[in-house]
Amino acid sequence: MSRCQKCNVIILDDTDRCPLCKNVLESTDVPGVNVYPNAIGVNRRFRLLENLLLFLSIVAGCLMVAINHIADPEVAWSLVVCLILVYANAVVRMAILGKAGYMFKTLTLVILAVLMLLGIDYLTGYQGWSLDYVLPLGILLIDLTLLILTLVNRRNWQSYMMAQILAILLSLIPVGLRLGGIIKFPYLVWIAFATSVFLFLGTLIIGDRRARTELKRRFHV
Repeated sequence: MSRCQKCNVIILDDTDRCPLCKNVLESTDVPGVNVYPNAIGVNRRFRLLENLLLFLSIVAGCLMVAINHIADPEVAWSLVVCLILVYANAVVRMAILGKAGYMFKTLTLVILAVLMLLGIDYLTGYQGWSLDYVLPLGILLIDLTLLILTLVNRRNWQSYMMAQILAILLSLIPVGLRLGGIIKFPYLVWIAFATSVFLFLGTLIIGDRRARTELKRRFHV
């Protein structure tokens, strides 16, 4: 434990200079002053938690595959468990311990959730519910997140316009599947597409010059 004479804080990390002012530290055991947080130790504990969960997930997945192969090889239920374990690790690493922004986390986790449920639908005989309902609902969830972030972060709302364009592109996937006859339930498909388009148009029209400037800056025109 060291103390910085200039900042009057105690540093728990093993270093000879203050991380705030770079002043040379002196050893001390004096209590009652502000303590500089031991960020390295906290990050190591989080890293240990991530690695422990990953290790346990691998062990559990391998165990489920072995039991599935021995007891019931006709139904690949163990792969469903493995998909859930993969998504659980993604949630812990990104949503809970990740340092990325809310928009990136939401997009990534929603896409991974849709892919996971598509895999579960396929592994359980494919009833089509993943494409008919989960895919458009995932796009609607992205649109709702974008709307909330735009309203909350009113000073920097234009930064979400590229994500809105991405939502429109994603909504074209179920539209194409519907036109190809793969998706049987059309209503959610068109609701998701219309929501994405109107959200972008609303931002563009209400944002006026500031929105157009953002698009020009993004597309270098």
